[in-house]
Amino acid sequence: MKKAALQEQLDREQQGIKAVRNYGEAFRSRNVILLCAQYFAWSIGVYGFVLWLPSIIRSGGENMGMVEVGWLSSVPYLAATIAMIVVSWASDKLQNRKLFVWPLLLIGGLAFIGSWAVGANHFWVSYTLLVVAGAAMYAPYGPFFAIIPEMLPRNVAGGAMALINSMGALGSFCGSWFVGYLNGATGSPAASYIFMGVALFASVWLTLIVKPANNQNLPLGAHHA
Repeated sequence: MKKAALQEQLDREQQGIKAVRNYGEAFRSRNVILLCAQYFAWSIGVYGFVLWLPSIIRSGGENMGMVEVGWLSSVPYLAATIAMIVVSWASDKLQNRKLFVWPLLLIGGLAFIGSWAVGANHFWVSYTLLVVAGAAMYAPYGPFFAIIPEMLPRNVAGGAMALINSMGALGSFCGSWFVGYLNGATGSPAASYIFMGVALFASVWLTLIVKPANNQNLPLGAHHA
């Protein structure tokens, strides 16, 4: 009984989604291309932050040992864990995906720019903004990956998701490499903050121009992604 009800719900979610014959057609679709570019830019910010956060904290904190750096590096991930749970729940509750993606990425970008503007002379303010940036970048993962199966039929959704993930992996390489290069070339993380902030701003714009499946039937009171 439960299995039949679940299958009925899955079939209902696919109603109204435009048919796509094969992966080639799916990969050429406007939304998939935009989401690939969006996830590429987003991953630049995420992995530039992840791999270089301890070094960034160490460069700003005077006389700070490895233990202190380790504890401070863990705080953004604790905040991100809480934010991911809350945001995913709210996105499911309101049945709105984009609303819980681009505003958070915008907050992350602004937090990076704010951390750059504050500078190393105000370490704790700058660090707090980095915690905000980390939480804001991680929080939208659930809603983001829920966008894809709501726009594409199930026969191609998995392949499209794999392509988007691949572009994210490329973005993660570019982000970690460029952040390391900028830190080494300038001797401070200031340029890295700007670079990661701009990457997140680009991902915000790309998210905003993704068009939902307008002909998709939604439950009463729900909203498009």
